Amino acid sequence: MSQEILIGVDIGTSRLKAVATDLQLKVLAEYAEPTPWKHEKNFSDIDMLLLAKTVITVASKAAEIAGGKVVAIGFTGFSETGVLIDGAGNPLAPGLAWHDPRGITEPILKELGDFEFRARAGALLNEIATISKTLWLNDNFPATKKAKHFLSAPEWVAYCLGAEPVNELSLVSRTGFFDVESRKPWEEAISLVGGGKDYLARLVVAGEAIGIVNDKAPENLRGAVITIAGHDHFTAAYYCGAINEGSLFDSMGTAEALLRTFKSPLTRDAIAELAAANVGLSCSVIADHYTLLGALPTGLTLERTCSLLGVSTREEKIALGEAALKIDPSTSAMRVVNDYHGLSITNLDDAVSPGALFRATVEHLVDDSTEMVALMEKYTGKAESVIIAGGWIKNPVIAAAKEKQFGKFKVSDATEAGATGAAEFAGIAAGIFKLRTN
Repeated sequence: MSQEILIGVDIGTSRLKAVATDLQLKVLAEYAEPTPWKHEKNFSDIDMLLLAKTVITVASKAAEIAGGKVVAIGFTGFSETGVLIDGAGNPLAPGLAWHDPRGITEPILKELGDFEFRARAGALLNEIATISKTLWLNDNFPATKKAKHFLSAPEWVAYCLGAEPVNELSLVSRTGFFDVESRKPWEEAISLVGGGKDYLARLVVAGEAIGIVNDKAPENLRGAVITIAGHDHFTAAYYCGAINEGSLFDSMGTAEALLRTFKSPLTRDAIAELAAANVGLSCSVIADHYTLLGALPTGLTLERTCSLLGVSTREEKIALGEAALKIDPSTSAMRVVNDYHGLSITNLDDAVSPGALFRATVEHLVDDSTEMVALMEKYTGKAESVIIAGGWIKNPVIAAAKEKQFGKFKVSDATEAGATGAAEFAGIAAGIFKLRTN
């Protein structure tokens, strides 16, 4: 008999990644392709049918490389990008990237209010939230005003494979269509985009079986149990053992994601305060839990600094980090200020050097991270353990700065934590594993 395998898929901003594992979660094969965005100036959108086709091909290729019989398949990924479908399941518009600036916030501010939005949606009112992107689509693709359902990207691909239309709690929490604290659809927000009472599909938790891969899919995926593994950062944290009460997960990718998971609900004032600082509240991938997600453009800023200095390879970045570690930051008045759009450098004095600039950048970014963690701990208490993932933590100056920030921490050696976590949730859906809650 063929070996039984699990497939985990991470629908990422840059890449679509799939891993095939055995039933002990040992990775047997992996495969990835670029996410097929269409880019024009600072706009990025995607043909949702092409996205589904490409993701399914990636999953099938990973299964082919591994061999064996696919028992279950799980999908994780970004949440704000999704699809508006009609009653027959057809896409009515392209999907807009989460970082795409096309969004309309004025009607949300006027009809719902800034505080109410932050307190109910657990998110900052800006162009990233799905509701603002949907308002833009309503204006530019009028058919979307009569959409039957909204599905996030992972839910859409699952639907294309034969799953029922669903909205997984951690994903829908990031849309603006959901009252996170009360865990139910936000009817006033949904009506703002013309949605009806079933605009959100059946609500499910991560790891819940939602269908079987149909006969239209590649042959090596047919018959597998399908599940949604939740938001990519949450899924990665779960796999790394850091989505439980008392743990802080620090994922240092393009964005630095800071996660704390807990059970007791927060007050509306607390949710609004956190959201104003770009710390979003979501339902977790563990039922009856919440997760705070704070995001900072840490990796993006480090890459921009490296580009400015002509540093591109991993070895060059390590050497730059070693040089930066020898710099005494108190000897220079140089300062770095950053956001998602760029960075500014001020007070370039006689102490300037590549190492000094990199050290100043790291010091500034860790200060921002420390401030955000302090706000999270105001409502969740001090973390008992810290787990850090991502390639940047292997840079010596960043590791030293994080040790100063947190004291002791553990570095996760998982290379594809999101996709492997999705495979674990696939196993949960198939009854192979039990959900870990600590």
